[in-house]
Amino acid sequence: MSNLWPVLNTLTGVAAATAGGAFVAFSSLVPAALRRLPDDRAMAVMQRMNEAAPRSPVFMTVLFAPAAAASVLAVRAVAVAGDGGSGPVVAGAVVYLVGVVATTVFFHVPRNEALARLDPARDSAGFFRWLRGWVRGNHIRSASAIVAGALLLLAEPAG
Repeated sequence: MSNLWPVLNTLTGVAAATAGGAFVAFSSLVPAALRRLPDDRAMAVMQRMNEAAPRSPVFMTVLFAPAAAASVLAVRAVAVAGDGGSGPVVAGAVVYLVGVVATTVFFHVPRNEALARLDPARDSAGFFRWLRGWVRGNHIRSASAIVAGALLLLAEPAG
């Protein structure tokens, strides 16, 4: 049973970094592809992607499983190690929860919902300005997930 925690710590670090990689891929590929479309079509495609994301078990798992596992690891690290030695695990969990989950919930979801209410045929003129802001927020998620993954992978898990 003592090997469970180091394994969970490693898997969570890898999962967090994987989420970061997914966000990096999105930020680097999707906007470039959307720019090749007329504004109204690009907006409609982004609306479809935003509809698909919360319905995708794979995406939801990649997004939220590291948050849940890192939270468990952080609580255990504080309980077992107290203030000494729990820092990197707690920091990794906080960075992921704030930089990835909170950014998703409080930045991306409201913007996605606002975009969903628009009609691409009438309201697409400002779409690429909207997309630039959305991608900046996605960069925060990317960096946060990668940093959280590194912190977890470098941590000495409480055994």
